[in-house]
Amino acid sequence: MKNLHDVWSKRLGSYTVEVQNYFKYIFTGHIAVVLLFAIGAAGYAYSDWVQNVPENFPGALLLAVIFGVLLAYSPPSTLLKEADMVYFLPLESKLDEFLKPARKWSFLSQLYLPVIAFIVSLPMVNALYGLETSYLIGFPILLLIIKWWNVQTEFSFRKAFAGQKSWLDRLCRFVLAFAFTYFYVDNLVLVAALLLFAMILYGKWVQNRAAGLPFPYEHFVRLEENRMLRFYQFANYFTDVPQIKGKIKQRSWLNWIYRFIGKNPEDAHYYLVWRTFIRSDELFYLWVRLTLLTIAGVLLIPFTIAMAIFAGALAFATTIQLWQGLNHTQHFRMDNLFPLSRFTRERAVRKLVVILQLLQALLAALALIIAGQFVTAGIVFLVVIAISLITLTFASNKKKV
Repeated sequence: MKNLHDVWSKRLGSYTVEVQNYFKYIFTGHIAVVLLFAIGAAGYAYSDWVQNVPENFPGALLLAVIFGVLLAYSPPSTLLKEADMVYFLPLESKLDEFLKPARKWSFLSQLYLPVIAFIVSLPMVNALYGLETSYLIGFPILLLIIKWWNVQTEFSFRKAFAGQKSWLDRLCRFVLAFAFTYFYVDNLVLVAALLLFAMILYGKWVQNRAAGLPFPYEHFVRLEENRMLRFYQFANYFTDVPQIKGKIKQRSWLNWIYRFIGKNPEDAHYYLVWRTFIRSDELFYLWVRLTLLTIAGVLLIPFTIAMAIFAGALAFATTIQLWQGLNHTQHFRMDNLFPLSRFTRERAVRKLVVILQLLQALLAALALIIAGQFVTAGIVFLVVIAISLITLTFASNKKKV
């Protein structure tokens, strides 16, 4: 490599290729269907709510919280590796060749969330305050500037204090971004301008504290390792990631379930798939997480059609991922030691998934019954069961083919 800028370019290329390879497994056909249904249901509910939004709804306060969080959370993405603590040390005087494009990448890679939030906020702002030119043109430009300021300030603060008290820095920047958004949306432009001036002063103070200090390699390397670990953990929900080893827990508090399983040879697979599901963190928490999302969705979505679509989409996601996770596991299984070929594992997996989806449907329906929506509870129950059975039928037929 001729210089550190070339090192950064090569690492960014390798990182992009790696992320794209995992995204091919994450955004598969069935996930795209789930996202389509979920976005459609959310958009339908949101558009109907905007048409009847109360005049006293605190829209400015809500946007201030959302943009405050999205702008203040600006962790640096440096792509540093552990070996850099040794090899980059003699090159610290030229380190800006590597860190300057890293800061630009941090800014660009985090920009999509504020942009999406701004676009989604337009109907609500129009209903409450009216879409003025200052909001349509001035606000998104200021959001980009403030996001860039947040990225630069967090980077400088972490360098100045070697990662110590970074939560305090984020809290200060959240308060500033929160207050700016609130006053700007509420059309108090002069107060918002004063807050911009306060941001500039705070950013200059942090940059002055970081000037001339040695670069804390260890902190930024650990920060990058944790960032990649979170991405690998997310990707591991959809495909096997070599960097992540699946965790197994005994969960003895669920041992009572095994008492309902027979002790005949044909029950061996059924017993093993239950133990796999209960002890595997990935599968167990997948079902718990999607079930809780289903319950929250049916309680919060005010329209029966959107509610049924949302519950059906999550039932599809739960069923297909449990089916694939239990049938395509690459771990060693005890049934490999015994002549159980007469009793197929697929039949046991199907039986387990049907029971789990029946439980998911019952919990969602029970939540609606408690809320007093008896008819809707029956609809959601039938939708979750129907989608789960249809998904299982197609998944099993596809595997046979």
